[in-house]
Amino acid sequence: MNYPRIVLFSVGLYLLLVVASTIARLIVSAEEITQSASFIITLEIIGFILSLLMYVYLGYKNSTNPYKQAILVASFFWLINLSVSVLLYTLFEVPIVALVFLIPALLHVIAVILGTQLGTKLRHNRELGVSVI
Repeated sequence: MNYPRIVLFSVGLYLLLVVASTIARLIVSAEEITQSASFIITLEIIGFILSLLMYVYLGYKNSTNPYKQAILVASFFWLINLSVSVLLYTLFEVPIVALVFLIPALLHVIAVILGTQLGTKLRHNRELGVSVI
């Protein structure tokens, strides 16, 4: 197991989803940010796509135990995410709402399974010399 790579992917995924939040803020106007359904939907779609691409890449590059590494990356990512939420609550009294974590967690599970599956399939096709076109 390559633990430094797992940490790197987890931190990278967290930062990538911070960028996704910024992109969603640019797509949805700044006045509609607080508790806006369009902002939340945009954020979740962008976050899902970026997470999916990250797990496809991870599954493509990792030939040994791709699902185990993907689950470790996801676990460490959620540890970072929850730690930052607790820190924000402690320092700035930003409320932690459990329901806010439910939808992203479900989408993240789908991204882990689907992304790793697609990545391993792409790697397998490359090893066999199969062209897509």
